[in-house]
Amino acid sequence: MRETNERRCLDCNKLLPPGRSDKVYCDDICRARATRARNRLDALTGYENAHRAVIAAINRNYRLLKKAIGGREEWMVDFSELYVKGFDQKFYTSSVPLENGRTRYYCFEIGWEERESASFWVTVDPSRLVVVSGADQGFIL
Repeated sequence: MRETNERRCLDCNKLLPPGRSDKVYCDDICRARATRARNRLDALTGYENAHRAVIAAINRNYRLLKKAIGGREEWMVDFSELYVKGFDQKFYTSSVPLENGRTRYYCFEIGWEERESASFWVTVDPSRLVVVSGADQGFIL
């Protein structure tokens, strides 16, 4: 008995013509239609926009902290000044619990911890800014 290896188009479900083994759409029309459907779904779910918004918030926090600390390695910063300019504490790249019970939050190498009277103690820790390549993480680029 002969086994048939029928591959079908992911969009229209027609039988795929012989050719490349990795082909998933029967023609450019189906490929474009599938791409448009995927883009519509992304727009409806808002994932793409949500990712951009998170990255933008982290970048904004980083710029504001960097400007507030200037060239110093540590500095006390008034939270209200940062808040008015768009700083949002919910967006950071990492956090570290401290021995005093507080938490230091980081936007890359710039960290902050809340202090009394609506202020932040902002510090720079260059060791937290480590650039790794995909190969270092086991990825093949």
